[in-house]
Amino acid sequence: MGNPASDKRKKTEKRRKRYEQRLGPGVYLPKEEREQVNAAVANMLAEKKQHSIAARKARAEKKVAAAAAPKK
Repeated sequence: MGNPASDKRKKTEKRRKRYEQRLGPGVYLPKEEREQVNAAVANMLAEKKQHSIAARKARAEKKVAAAAAPKK
């Protein structure tokens, strides 16, 4: 037993989480808000990719510098 309103809310939240997991973030939002969320997620992913590329280059440069450094 439990509060019927609470049970309904929990079921709705679970359904929304499943939809979002399967179809992407903001899938249950109205179209305008969904487009904003999708744009923000795409921007975040692009920034993350650029950061990853920069970190990879930095590691490679550090590795080259360590190999070129004189050993004692």
